[in-house]
Amino acid sequence: MATDDSSQRTTPVTELAEQLVAPAVARSEPVEPAAVPTAAPVQILDDPEVRVHRFSDLIASLAAILGVFLVLLIGAFAHQTTVGLSEDISGFSSFLQRLLVAPVNVFSGIVTLVVPALVLGELALRKEPRRMLEVLGAAILAFIATVIAALTTEAWAGPELLDSLSVRGADGDMTVQLPAYIAAVAAMLTAAGRRTDRKMLSFSWNILWIALAVAAISGIITVPAGIVTVLIGRAAGLLWRYALGSTADRAYGDALVEGIRRAGFEPKRLVRADRTEGVPATATLDRVSTAMGRTRQGRVYELTTVEGHQLLVIALDGDRQAAGFFAKWWKSIKLRGINARSDLGLRQTAESTALVSHAARNAGVRTARVLGMSSARDTMLLVYQRPTGVQPLADLSADQVTDELLDAMWKEVEIAHGAGISHRSLSSDTMLVGVDEVTGDPLVWLTSWELGEVASSSLAWRIDRAQMLAMTAVKVGAERAVNAAFRNLTTDDVEHAAPLLQSIALPSHTRKEIKHEKDVKVLHSVREAIVERLPDADVEQENIARFGVRQTIMIGAGLVAAYLVLVGFNTEETLDALRGANPVWLASSFVLALLTFVGAALAMLAFSPIRLPWARVLLAQVAAAFIALVAPAGVGPAALNLRLLTKRKVTTPLAVATVALVQVSAVVVTVVGLLVLTLVSGSQGTLTALPSTSVLVGAGASIAVVALTLLVPGVRNWAARRVMPMVRQTWPRLVQVLGQPWRLGLGLGGNLLMTAAYVAAFQATLFAFDQHLAIVDVAVIYLLGNAVGALIPTPGGIGTVDIALAAGLTSAGIPASVAVSIALIYRLLTFWARIPLGYVAMKWMQKKGEL
Repeated sequence: MATDDSSQRTTPVTELAEQLVAPAVARSEPVEPAAVPTAAPVQILDDPEVRVHRFSDLIASLAAILGVFLVLLIGAFAHQTTVGLSEDISGFSSFLQRLLVAPVNVFSGIVTLVVPALVLGELALRKEPRRMLEVLGAAILAFIATVIAALTTEAWAGPELLDSLSVRGADGDMTVQLPAYIAAVAAMLTAAGRRTDRKMLSFSWNILWIALAVAAISGIITVPAGIVTVLIGRAAGLLWRYALGSTADRAYGDALVEGIRRAGFEPKRLVRADRTEGVPATATLDRVSTAMGRTRQGRVYELTTVEGHQLLVIALDGDRQAAGFFAKWWKSIKLRGINARSDLGLRQTAESTALVSHAARNAGVRTARVLGMSSARDTMLLVYQRPTGVQPLADLSADQVTDELLDAMWKEVEIAHGAGISHRSLSSDTMLVGVDEVTGDPLVWLTSWELGEVASSSLAWRIDRAQMLAMTAVKVGAERAVNAAFRNLTTDDVEHAAPLLQSIALPSHTRKEIKHEKDVKVLHSVREAIVERLPDADVEQENIARFGVRQTIMIGAGLVAAYLVLVGFNTEETLDALRGANPVWLASSFVLALLTFVGAALAMLAFSPIRLPWARVLLAQVAAAFIALVAPAGVGPAALNLRLLTKRKVTTPLAVATVALVQVSAVVVTVVGLLVLTLVSGSQGTLTALPSTSVLVGAGASIAVVALTLLVPGVRNWAARRVMPMVRQTWPRLVQVLGQPWRLGLGLGGNLLMTAAYVAAFQATLFAFDQHLAIVDVAVIYLLGNAVGALIPTPGGIGTVDIALAAGLTSAGIPASVAVSIALIYRLLTFWARIPLGYVAMKWMQKKGEL
């Protein structure tokens, strides 16, 4: 096989500049364009998209809607400013009347009649009857939306907002003025196309804004009303244009051919490679082009030049630029180590992609050369060298993938890393493999550098290695994949890549391969194979997701709960109650809350399968106070305890079983302690009212619903899947603990101390406000409040626990204002005040390598 390998391995730095300036010269083979006719017929096998749904239209419409709300907020909260501005502007009315004759009527007529006529007339001349109907539809939609907005504003808006949108009529009454015809004209201009496309649209927009300025000066509308009206029309036109689609301004057919010619190549045949729908059956593609069509961003074409060269053309379309940018931006926000490039424009995107590819090739990575670049209409074209005699790794069977080939794949990746370059999307489609016909050695080409980055971080390299491990494990099995990694990487590199073996870090193609092979445990198998080679390796998954669906729900629930607390919070009443609080009891509450750390540490020591240093265990419980800020109640201590065990080489299943046993024992102690406390105390307080008829009916109905639900096989199986794993994990460990009564007693005693300390701190806070309840009532209110916090998993129970505690105290007969004060002060002492201690403890443990 003839290869280009030797030339690219020794490419000097100066060649990079030469390729960027004169790409047509940098072809993989010599060409003699003088002998080729310049207007040869081109065979194009493609499926052009005549109409597209521009993502940028959707984003712009959302921005317009947001602009409406912002203008309304400014009008409501900066009432005096907006009213004063409108009055100052209207003061020019008499001066304007001296300059112009009936300016309002003239400009109103122009906007109402002339501008729509210009728009529809131009579309008629361009023979676009469908666009004419779309423009009229957008105008009707905007007209209706503006009328609805005016009616709802008059019905529900506050006086400040009404004043900002109203003008005084001849009869002296204030009337909301949102001229619907202005919104209709704005929607027509928006639906007709972008103002940069045609001079008529730009001229019409200028006329519209001048007419609005004249109307504001003449006192016909207010400034906020004019802006809101145009934004409503703009939003309606954009949404209408996005829903129906707009004419594509992409380079297809002759425009595409002309763009390729400007890049320095004379096409003979173009075949679409990234889609097969609508492409004729005669459009035969080889496996390389098909693989590139699956991985490259944009449209992919297999190009055959008149000289017979086989090349690849990547067409990046402007209407897809916004969607691609937001996808990369969202991924960079969601994941650590994935940083979106700052290529906002289409040209910047193309140039950045070409730069990373050039940098990788210049570093010695075997990758396709960028031979040319040009623009055509709203499309950027990149012409790439097409590797010959190779095929995608995805098309090989496990038997065809030799150890030498695996080593060659790792070699190319590490060459890139050695130059500070990361790929970030390694899959079996981005790797092209073949055999050198001269030496017989395997050849590997790395392609598709759209997500690549120069001067990347070590975390990005770790993600690349994790992607390599996952990709090769799917192909040849976990054992061979791990052996190849150890042959080509240091032990530290392999160990550091293992925690990133998780689906969220893998390209979509690799995830599909894992799902197709039905080997969902392949990543777990890779981690186990690494542990076999490195028994002391820490392979637990590292959290590289800044947030996910669960975290979003938690944050949203926390914000709602915090809002509810703030709405019901009366500052004056709370301060009055706080002034009369006893500081000694408040200090006692804080000290009692610190005892919970001791109880949690005792429970952890008792159930731990190995001997743990007391100071480390206690500090881990203190550090959990800081973790509670971002984790639901109970999750933070469990995560730190698990980490504490795994760092001391306790196997993951045993560590999980131990932590689960600690949590289960805490629940058992809480429930049993509440029952015993109820029987012993004989309280005549809140508990005596609990077994009422309504409560009993409610409890019975709940039990009946649960029982009936469990009769459904699907629900029963779901419950079993949720419960049985914990039982299987904790039971063997529980049997071992039962054989050591002192451990069981110490563990239960620790959990009892933790619960009793929280209840005592709650009681001390009540005493500080001179409120007295039976201890069992205090325990019930506290336990129910924490149960609510567990059911609604906001970070640290923020908001939910506060509301539940305040509601429980109010139901026990304490005034609402005092109940809110007690709940908030209790949470301040037992949650917020402990966070600085947790932060210091966590930093110290991280410094010592404990976490």
